[in-house]
Amino acid sequence: MKYTLVFSKIALADIEMHKTSGNKALLKKLETLLNELMEHPKTGTGKPEKLKHMTGIY
Repeated sequence: MKYTLVFSKIALADIEMHKTSGNKALLKKLETLLNELMEHPKTGTGKPEKLKHMTGIY
């Protein structure tokens, strides 16, 4: 099962800024992290954890 990521306007602007910077290593890491997040959001490189202040929402 694949998950869908929804980005805020600020996040999209930050990603665009990184694209224009030309830092290919950073872009590759970002791509890897986002792809992992879509595949299995509860495990992976980013060390994800549930937000403690939002426990009642999920």
